[in-house]
Amino acid sequence: MDFFSRGYSALRGERGQPQSADETIERLADCLETATLLEDRRAAVLSLKGLVKDWPETVGDKSLPALIKGLHMDYRDVDITKSLLETLTILCTRKKLRTENDRGDKYTDYFIEDSSNVTILLDILEEFDFYIRFNTIKLLSTLLSNRPKRIQECILTSPMGITRLVDLLDDKRDIIRNEGLLLLIELTRSNAEVQKLVTFQATFEKLLALIEEQEGISGDIIVQDSLTLMQNLLRYNVSDQIYFRETSCIQQIPGLLGFVGDSEADHIPFSFEDWPPQKVANTVAVLELIRVLTEPDGANTTINQNVMVQSGILLPIVQLGICSNTPSIVRTEALYAIAYVIRDNVANQEKFTKTVVASPPNMIDGQIDPNLVPGLPRPAMVSLIAIAVTADTGLLYSYSSRAAAAFAVSSCVDGNNDTQLVIASMMKLPPVDNANTDFTDKPCSAGSLLLEAIENWELSIQDPYKVWFACVILSHIIKDNEQAKQVAGGIQFGEEDNGEEPVPLLHHIVAQLLLSTKNSATNPRIPVAYLCLLCVWLYDSPASVALFLSESTHVQFLIQEVQSSTNDPTVQGLTAFLLGITYEFNNDPQTPITREKLQAILSSRVDVFNSHITRLRDSNAIKNASQHLEISAEDEALATSTKSLPSLLLDVSFAKFFKDVYETTQRSMKRRPSSFKPKAQSVTMGATDGNPEEIESYKSTIKNQANLIESLEQKVTELETKLAALQSSPENSMTAELYEEKEKNKKLMAIVDEERLKYATLEKEQEDLLVLMGDQDMTNKRYKNRLRQIGEQVTDSENEDEDDE
Repeated sequence: MDFFSRGYSALRGERGQPQSADETIERLADCLETATLLEDRRAAVLSLKGLVKDWPETVGDKSLPALIKGLHMDYRDVDITKSLLETLTILCTRKKLRTENDRGDKYTDYFIEDSSNVTILLDILEEFDFYIRFNTIKLLSTLLSNRPKRIQECILTSPMGITRLVDLLDDKRDIIRNEGLLLLIELTRSNAEVQKLVTFQATFEKLLALIEEQEGISGDIIVQDSLTLMQNLLRYNVSDQIYFRETSCIQQIPGLLGFVGDSEADHIPFSFEDWPPQKVANTVAVLELIRVLTEPDGANTTINQNVMVQSGILLPIVQLGICSNTPSIVRTEALYAIAYVIRDNVANQEKFTKTVVASPPNMIDGQIDPNLVPGLPRPAMVSLIAIAVTADTGLLYSYSSRAAAAFAVSSCVDGNNDTQLVIASMMKLPPVDNANTDFTDKPCSAGSLLLEAIENWELSIQDPYKVWFACVILSHIIKDNEQAKQVAGGIQFGEEDNGEEPVPLLHHIVAQLLLSTKNSATNPRIPVAYLCLLCVWLYDSPASVALFLSESTHVQFLIQEVQSSTNDPTVQGLTAFLLGITYEFNNDPQTPITREKLQAILSSRVDVFNSHITRLRDSNAIKNASQHLEISAEDEALATSTKSLPSLLLDVSFAKFFKDVYETTQRSMKRRPSSFKPKAQSVTMGATDGNPEEIESYKSTIKNQANLIESLEQKVTELETKLAALQSSPENSMTAELYEEKEKNKKLMAIVDEERLKYATLEKEQEDLLVLMGDQDMTNKRYKNRLRQIGEQVTDSENEDEDDE
C-alpha cells in the first residue's frame, strides 16, 4: 500500500492538482536521484517502469542518468535492480532493425559511453536470483546487438567479465543457461581476443559435456547453439584450435555423429535413420565444425586432419555422405566434410581411397525394391562419382550434393599423382558381350563411370550437370600430370576386329563437343564442360596438342565456333582460349601441323580471338565462379521450385587457372613461331635417354669446362697483379703496354664469364638427366610391382637390375 500511495502522490502533485506525464516523470527521476530513503527510490523506479512502455522517449530523456545512478547505488537490492534492468532494456531496444537515429541506439550510446556501466552489469551477474540474472543477460544482449564492438571492448576491460559470462553455462536453470549461451555466441562472433579469453575458461569442455548430456545430435536446440559457439571460437583462430586439439576435444567429434555399423567390418554399411528437423540442424552443425577445423590452407589444417582421421572421423562422415538416407543438406555437408578432411593430405587421401562402402539399395518410386539383391560393396570413390553423375538407379540427389561429391573427388586427386594415374588407367568401358552390360546392375570402376558420362552427351540434355561434373572430375584427374594425360590419350573407341576405326578419347570428346554445339536443345553447360576439359588437357602438353592436331578438321571447327554469332559468349571465349593453348604448346616434333602452318591459319583472326578471351575474363562466369563448387541454399531452392538449373557454370579451379595464364596465351598468339624457344623433349616410358655413357660424357665435358675456368681465373689474377704494378709507376701509367694489358684482361674476363655460363648450363642439364633417371627408375619399379601383383612374370635381368638398385 505504501508504494501505491507514494505513486499516487507523485501523480497528484501539490494540492492535489493533476500533473502531465512530463512533469510526473521528471519528479520521479529527481526522486530516484536524490531520495535518501530506499523505499522512496524503489517507488520511483517502479513508477518509471510502469510509465516507460507508454512514454519511452520522455522516460529516457528525463530519467536515464538517474536510472544509471540508481543501478550503481542500489544494485544489491533485488526489487530495485530488477525494475531498473527491465526499464533500461525497454529503452535500449530498437523499435525497428537497421534504422538510423533509432531511440534504442541513442540510449545505448549514452549508457555504454562509460564502461563502468557495463562493468556493473557484469558484477550483477553474481546475484543468483533468477529474474536478476535473466534481465541482466537480456540487457547485455540488447546492448551487444546495438553496439557489438563497444560492448566487446567494455567486457575486455572488466577483470572478471568473461569469467562471469562463461559461468552462466553451469547454471542448472535451462533458461539462464540457454540465454547465456546465446549471449556468448553473439559476443564471440568477430573479436579474436574475446574468443581466446572465453576459450581459456574451459568452455570447450563445458560445451562438450552439455552436448553429451543432451544425447549428442539427437538432442534439442541447445546442442545446435553449443556447436555454433564452438565454431565461433575456432573459426580462423589458430591458438583456440591448438587448445581444442591439445585438450583432446577433436577426438570427441566422431562420437557426436553416431556411426551406425561395426567399425571392424570390411565395409561401411548403408544406414536408415529417422531425421527430425532438430537432428538435421545438429548434424549439420557438427559437420560445419569439422570444416572449420580443416579449412584449406589453414595454419593448423594438416595436423587437425591427421588427428581427425586417427580418431576415426572417416567412418561417420562417409556413412552420412555416401551410404545413408540422410536429407540433402546433411549429405551435402558430409561430402564437403570428407573433402576438407582429405584435401592436400596424401596420407588421408590414400586412406579414403581404400575405404569400401555398401552399394546403395535399388529404389522404385522412393521405396527400396525388395526383389533385387543388394549390390556388392564398392570403393567410396566409385560412390562419389556415381553421386556426381547420377549413375545409381532410382536415386535422386540434389545439385548441391552432386557438386559436393565432385569437389570431394577433386580433393582426393589434386596433387596426388598416383591416384590420378590409377583412375585414368581405369577409364575403360566393359566389353559389349558382358552379361552385366547395364551400368546400374554391375560393379564398375571410377574411371568407367566418368567415361560413360563423358562419351554420351545426349544423356545430359535433360541433366547438363551429368556431363559437366564428369568433365570437371576428369580435368582434375589429368591436371598437371603428363603421365595421366598420356594414359587418357591412349584410350580408344572402336574395335579393329569389327571393322571399326579406333578413335582416341581426345578426338571423341571433340566430336561430342561438335555434336552438342549443333543441337539447339543443348544447354551451354555441356559445351562449356567439354571445352574446359580440353583446355586443361592440352595446356603444357605438346604430345596432347600433337594428338589433338592429328585430326585436321579440329582447328577449323574451333574457328567456326568462335566466329558463330549464335554461340554463348562463354563458349566463344573458351574456344578462343583453347585455340591459343593449341598454338602456344604446339612444339612436339611429331606434330602433324607445325606452328608455322598454324600461325598461317590463325594470324588473321588473332585480334578477334583475344577479344573473346578478354570478354570471358570480364564475364560473370569467371568472376562469380563458386568456391569449392558450392551451390547456395537459395540457388538450390530456386532451381527446385522453378525446375531450372543452378547458376554454377565454371569450376573455380578452372577460373583460377584461366586468370593465371590467359595473358600469356594472348601474347603467345601474337608471337612469331621463330620466337619460341625449343622445348627439351621429355623422357617417355621405355626411352633410353639418360644412359650412363651420355652422363659420363656430360661429366667429362663439365670437368674440362671447370679446368678451363680455373686456368683462366689464374691468368686473370696474374694480369691483375701486373696491372696493379704498372699503375703504381707514374711514368708508365699511360704506356702502350698498360693499354695492351687492360685489353687482354677485358677479353679474358669475357671468356671467363662465357665459360661460367656454359658450365652452369651443363650442370643444370646433368641435374635434369639425373632427376629424369630417378623418375624412370621409380616408374619401372612401380610397373614391375604391378606386373607381379597381377601374376605376370618379370625377367631375370629385370630382377637383377632391381636387386642392384
